[in-house]
Amino acid sequence: MPESDYEVEIFRQQGFARQTCTKCGEAFWSLGVHMTCGETPCQEYDFIGAPPFKKKLPYRAMREDFLSFLEANDHTRVKRYPIVARWREDVFFTQASVYPFQPWVISGAASPPANPLAISQPCVRFNDIDNVGKTGQHFTMFEMMAHHAFNFPGKPIYFKDRTTELCQRFLVERLGVDPALPRYKESWWQGGGNSGPCFEVTFGGAEAATLVFMQYREVDGGRVPMDTQVVDTGYGLERLTWLSQGTTSAYEAVFGDALAYLKRATGAKRVDERLLTEYAKVAGMTKVESLADIREIRRKTAERLGIPVEELLEALAPLEALYTICDHARALMFVLGDGVVPSNSREGYFARLLVRRGLRALKDLNIAYTLADTVSFLCDQARDDYPEFFLNKGDILKLLKVEEDRYRDTLEKGRSIVGRIEQGLKAEGRTFDTETLLQLYDSHGLNPDVVRDFTSLPVDVPDDFYARVAARHERPAEGPAHAPAAPEGLPATRLRVYEDRRKRRFRAKVLAFSGGAVVLDQTYFYPEGGGQEADRGTIGGLEVVDVQKAGSTVLHRVKGDASRLVGKRVACEIDDARRRALMAHHTATHIVLGASRKVLGNHVWQTGAHKSQGGARLDITHYDALTDEELARIEALANETVLVGKTVRAKPMPRDVAERKFGFRLYQGGSVPGGEVRVVEIRSWDVEACGGTHVARTSEVGLIKILRSTRIQDGVVRLEYAAGTAAFHAIREQDRQLRHVAQALGVTVAQAGSAAERIVSEWREQRKELDRVLAAAAGSLAGRLLEQAPVVGGAKVVVHRIDGEMKDLMALSKDLCADPAAMVVLAARSETASTFVVSHGSAVQVDAKDVLVASLGELGVRGGGRPDLAQGSGPEDLDLEAALGRVRADVEAKLRGAGG
Repeated sequence: MPESDYEVEIFRQQGFARQTCTKCGEAFWSLGVHMTCGETPCQEYDFIGAPPFKKKLPYRAMREDFLSFLEANDHTRVKRYPIVARWREDVFFTQASVYPFQPWVISGAASPPANPLAISQPCVRFNDIDNVGKTGQHFTMFEMMAHHAFNFPGKPIYFKDRTTELCQRFLVERLGVDPALPRYKESWWQGGGNSGPCFEVTFGGAEAATLVFMQYREVDGGRVPMDTQVVDTGYGLERLTWLSQGTTSAYEAVFGDALAYLKRATGAKRVDERLLTEYAKVAGMTKVESLADIREIRRKTAERLGIPVEELLEALAPLEALYTICDHARALMFVLGDGVVPSNSREGYFARLLVRRGLRALKDLNIAYTLADTVSFLCDQARDDYPEFFLNKGDILKLLKVEEDRYRDTLEKGRSIVGRIEQGLKAEGRTFDTETLLQLYDSHGLNPDVVRDFTSLPVDVPDDFYARVAARHERPAEGPAHAPAAPEGLPATRLRVYEDRRKRRFRAKVLAFSGGAVVLDQTYFYPEGGGQEADRGTIGGLEVVDVQKAGSTVLHRVKGDASRLVGKRVACEIDDARRRALMAHHTATHIVLGASRKVLGNHVWQTGAHKSQGGARLDITHYDALTDEELARIEALANETVLVGKTVRAKPMPRDVAERKFGFRLYQGGSVPGGEVRVVEIRSWDVEACGGTHVARTSEVGLIKILRSTRIQDGVVRLEYAAGTAAFHAIREQDRQLRHVAQALGVTVAQAGSAAERIVSEWREQRKELDRVLAAAAGSLAGRLLEQAPVVGGAKVVVHRIDGEMKDLMALSKDLCADPAAMVVLAARSETASTFVVSHGSAVQVDAKDVLVASLGELGVRGGGRPDLAQGSGPEDLDLEAALGRVRADVEAKLRGAGG
């Protein structure tokens, strides 16, 4: 970029000179004369022990100084946005202060909450997680202070001149920095499809702020000017606090009382200040990209101090653990407090990652202290700044306790898991490589340190292990790639479904008939969306079987040929019974969600939903399966809300107004496009951005009956229920089934429960005895099968069918695979499916999962598992003998190949 792009008004007025760093050759502007650009590695940290500010500001005071300065300079202070970016589809977490305004504000579709604005936005990033605690300056969670200005077409606010002036004035007037000290290094910023020139504001060896002038869109390898020019600044609250205090690490400055509390609680020894200062300076001069760089920092520090590296490590180890615990505990306070449930997928994966790294750091300290203790202390400390975490502390700590208990269970099972894998690796002459460690962490939650504890084999851990773990889960899964296509050149359909919820008959002009779909000029039919199925009905006498939205056009799929209707106005009618059922089920979904949150806790968020005429389902975040008592309480609360007859209000609102009024609970079903959102509110119960159809009052739902609850994946529970007429039919069917059971047992309906319990108890005792007999028989059968098994490629191949079910297959497989040379394929048939198990002993080198999928997938068998054990099921009428013959041939071919 030319020099003129960086020559702003304050530089001209005050006499800033453009200079060149003698180390890196980069250009910068400053009132003073400097040899370097002011940033490491060109300049060593010189602020440690000698802060460049007139006053030492703690974390909270630094934030307040920044925000109040901007308020005094015509900016509006806005509240933080959640750390979970539910308003976006492309990321899980907020990673910069500009994230809340992408894409809708920057595109001009939505208004910002204020313009210009000042914010201190909590952010979380996982790319440097391996370095947290080790360098003295890396954080997982951090606050990015910022002032933003959105220069919409014809409505300029300010751009480069004012931005740079505000930065210099804040540093000089508020923080007391020598005006000649700051350097404004010329740079270029690019991200999220936008780009522009920027200044990196440096002094003392550190970057204190970045001033980005977003003015281009990146298109097909080129740049075009943006309609809206954006001031995107970032002032690191952690970095500025550290510069202000000049402590030996950023953690000491940021965590202050919390870190002191931890040191007392753990009895951590005081570490020599000179040692920590030298370590920080060496760390600052090193670009840390891996643990190899950290090892080099330690070597250089020990050399400068004239001590052995081992002595340095011994002194640093407990501090590094404490720093990690502080960082992860603070990140967890925000992540869990903003509604993430630890799990093995999506946002929950990262919460679990933080918990388990924090627990491992605590283990290294070898003390009776929990991660929850630190999070609790931080919630108390943050009470004034973030009262929501203090008020929600009980729910946050409950989630942590559950996760700590699960981690202990993982460790108990971990030894046998690692032992089993170790056997296979030894047989193959391998060690625990990176891919094996990643699979162990992903599948079983066992981190490399735990693996080291449980094995005698070398454990090859990459320096960026946790960054790789995070990278495998950093982006949300993409939704369906296809969308219905509309004929080109058609005007937008006037979608009038929200204008009159009672409208069932209307007339409209048929604009086109293409691909079996009718396009009308206007419609009251509801197109499928938001988990709600489409309306049905008739158009010009033809049955409507589906309704979909394709861009701005609504496609009505019909039975029959509607070409004769093109250009005519026709009578249209919506199936009233179906529409009423859909309205009841969609409103019931909002009611059940609100009830679930009240019963289970504030961590409950919707992750999916489906509403049909016959019933509905709702997927919510929760850490465990629901008990009968919890289900009963949710159902009771939901029906209380139905009986009260609360008003259900639905109205469109500007996005910024809705967010300011209702917060980010709006985005239960995921992100909502555009600058306007349709808000559905049941006062004091639930409020969401929702495009579905609803009743006018909750009493119109009539009745809600929860039919079942299933834990469909880690951290997600599914509730299935019926509302209105469907609920009545469901209850009547349950009553019929109960009477049938009572009749079969020969008792009254009132006695059916106790009679069933008695019979089941007797059956279980009989089953235990049968299992003992079957186990003995399986052991005997395993011996015979192995004796008779042909040997192929050094493996004893057992292919066998039994009469039984999956657990019988698993029991026999276990007995057979006690022989390291066993290669096993078993099958059985139940009343509803054909079941298979493929497994092998520790000396066999065949991927059981690959065999199952490759050999049986085409036959309709679905399943999965591990390289040494896979299971699956297929159609009940599958030809088992043919299927087993097919697997035998594939297995023997693989064994011969391996043996060759």
